[in-house]
Amino acid sequence: MDKEFLAKEAERLAKDPVFLEVLARIRSNAIEQLVKTNADDKTLIITLQTFAKVCDVFPAEMQAMIQSSQARRAFKAV
Repeated sequence: MDKEFLAKEAERLAKDPVFLEVLARIRSNAIEQLVKTNADDKTLIITLQTFAKVCDVFPAEMQAMIQSSQARRAFKAV
């Protein structure tokens, strides 16, 4: 897949209310479960932390994908 296609899809998803709601629900559920999880269940804790972290990082990664396809302008010395 080329950068332009990926950027357009990322831009579409970044504005899609259903997609954004799904991310918010995944994060919210992970945090709720973290609060209720036994402190000795390290595997589940790490899994839930990972779910929340991915939801936090995902929008920034999509924005980076969008920006990577945009034409870069050369800076001119004054």
